[in-house]
Amino acid sequence: MKKNYLYTASFDSPILAYAQEEESFISKASLKNLRSLLPQDIDFSQNIDLLGVAFNAAVVNQFNKNDDGIDSALAAQVVQNFKHKPTNIEHNKENIVGHIINAGFSEYNNSNKMISAEEVRDMKDPFNIALGAVVYKFVNKEFASALQASSEDPSSEYYGRIATSWELGFNDYKIAIGSDNLKDAEIVSDQKHIEELKSKLKSYGGSGKLDDGTKIYRLVVGEVYPLGIGFTTNPA
Repeated sequence: MKKNYLYTASFDSPILAYAQEEESFISKASLKNLRSLLPQDIDFSQNIDLLGVAFNAAVVNQFNKNDDGIDSALAAQVVQNFKHKPTNIEHNKENIVGHIINAGFSEYNNSNKMISAEEVRDMKDPFNIALGAVVYKFVNKEFASALQASSEDPSSEYYGRIATSWELGFNDYKIAIGSDNLKDAEIVSDQKHIEELKSKLKSYGGSGKLDDGTKIYRLVVGEVYPLGIGFTTNPA
């Protein structure tokens, strides 16, 4: 049955990717903890048309630059639905360059240690949704090279300039007020109050602030469906 969603939200994150070739490991050694997200059943030496990457895709329990966020329970509920979703360039859904093959969670600090769904379900502090994907190198050779350079080559024009932006489809949300850290925000659940405040949200063309300057955010809730990943240019 086709699912129709009233809203979509995008979550952006710089792609500090971990490439599969031993000679391509980037200098941020802590990202090696994400290696378990790479496909274990692909021999990349034989499948030279594939590039395997693992990366932190977004932060949970913290609102992003679009003023959208999700909590721990929802992240644990939907994370496995990222598997086998397409990856594209700049959200052009016809410009597919790979697909997601694994999903999990990592600590929101320099260790990037993998953590389980059971551990994160009741967490109040921020943590990462981490993904593993394959990119089709021969479909778009220029992009595959730029993706590697973005993480690995400080001399490249692409270094630090590619991010991931993943989309969720959803129908319901609450409003959070006062802090971009979910645990410190006031949550508005009453539908009438939400209707009164929603014009202030960035997603509805508002400033993202109440009249007194207090920040206001959209907390995605309910039935949620991951729609895939876009690799986007992230200006320095």
